[in-house]
Amino acid sequence: MNTRRFLAVLLCVCAAGLAAYGKGALRIRPAEAAHVKFVKYHDPSGYFSMSVPLGWKVKTGIKPTGQVDLISYAITAYDPKRPERELYFCLNTAFGLKSAEARNWYVRSYGPKSYFAQMPVLPKLSTAGFFTAMGPLFGYRQFTVLENLGKSAMGGDVVVAECTTASGRRVQGLYHAVVSGMMKQPVQVNPFKPAAGMVDVGPVTEFSILSETAPKEEFVDWQPVLDRCFASIVFTPAFHQQRRDAWARVMGTSKYIMQTADSIRGMIMDSYRRRNATYDVLSQKRSDATLGYERVQDTETGEYYRAENGFTDWYNGTRYRPATDNAAYLTPVSGYINWK
Repeated sequence: MNTRRFLAVLLCVCAAGLAAYGKGALRIRPAEAAHVKFVKYHDPSGYFSMSVPLGWKVKTGIKPTGQVDLISYAITAYDPKRPERELYFCLNTAFGLKSAEARNWYVRSYGPKSYFAQMPVLPKLSTAGFFTAMGPLFGYRQFTVLENLGKSAMGGDVVVAECTTASGRRVQGLYHAVVSGMMKQPVQVNPFKPAAGMVDVGPVTEFSILSETAPKEEFVDWQPVLDRCFASIVFTPAFHQQRRDAWARVMGTSKYIMQTADSIRGMIMDSYRRRNATYDVLSQKRSDATLGYERVQDTETGEYYRAENGFTDWYNGTRYRPATDNAAYLTPVSGYINWK
């Protein structure tokens, strides 16, 4: 008799538990990117300030050497827990040569270990050409452009691209650079053979270099956060004065940075509205499948969530429904639903 009572109580408890789950007793873990707390960062040298997510690190200099140069001034803000989440902005640099003939001239004239002899040849004077050539220096490979969003206010291409880091992680990001071959330096290919002609050995210059990156499956979520970091950069009068002393032409101002950030953000949103976004949707779906998620929408708030596989087969409530439209994969998720 006691055994029967025990079994009856156990069945009641189990039924109550199942009923509670069926009514939506779920564990929801908020998406990290959707709940970022921003803090103000002030450069110790007094050159700039910016807003960054709590816990992020900021460093300055020419990445990756860290050498401070007020002309080629660079700012890197990154998440030390996931370094692939990164904002990199550089005002100006001279990186790369226009042809293999130019590099060969430096090798013959100054030796294979001289500075310019070790510069890469840019396959194309464009944003994609610049970041493709940057791979060995920055520690990534297989830079692949997914979409060209058009020209920024400064004239450089804004592209969405993927690459693989040295650790093997696949990263997706937004990239921009104004690439110029205007620094011309024609020299004779061979001073003893004038008939050999001339070669331009002037370096390629780049301005307003920007990359916003995150792990491939997270970029849609983190891109608005990285945008906000970029738009918040404010250079101080002391920085501008010292930079003018170093170089009469100031290639970047706080106002320009904010205008560029707004321009890039507008281009991205307009592109997402106009395009089919087939690649991004398939990429997000593959990512969900690999990580064991399916995507659902909160019918009360309209927010999207990643839920563990099998959730929509088991869940019999009305608040969450399967989300299969493109918007579900082009909008940052608000959290993760666990039910097991």
